[in-house]
Amino acid sequence: MEQSRSFWAAFALLCGSCALGLANPCVGVFALIYLVIALVACAAYLVMRADVRRVSSAADEASRDGAARRADAMSRAGLGFCSVFAVFAAVGTCVLTMLGLDPERGGQALLPVQLAPFDAALDLWALSAVMAVAAAVLLVSAGADVRRWLRRVR
Repeated sequence: MEQSRSFWAAFALLCGSCALGLANPCVGVFALIYLVIALVACAAYLVMRADVRRVSSAADEASRDGAARRADAMSRAGLGFCSVFAVFAAVGTCVLTMLGLDPERGGQALLPVQLAPFDAALDLWALSAVMAVAAAVLLVSAGADVRRWLRRVR
């Protein structure tokens, strides 16, 4: 069984969004939500791949049917929720960036070490958000890949 290129591209984009968020002085540690989303999606993807393998190699109909239902549900719900949370994280980091750039209350880095100047905060957020939204689309595409594998092995 082949790998889903769209899943691994989404995983890389989410990790890149995390790195850019960590460099953003207004977001800081809160960017780790991207990493959490990436790791949850990776765990779900690996379980789905194992279920698809189980469907193709199981001897009895009951275990094959159960694995197929679980893989189908996880491809829709698991990767779907991860894609929705990636978009929510992009919006949340926007709010943090806007609050950090507020002239009255902003100007404090959210990490002990400021990795980038505040002038670059909006640019870092924009690039991180575009990467997160692209990752969300790719996660939905990866779920479709898993369902296509299921149809092929049934």
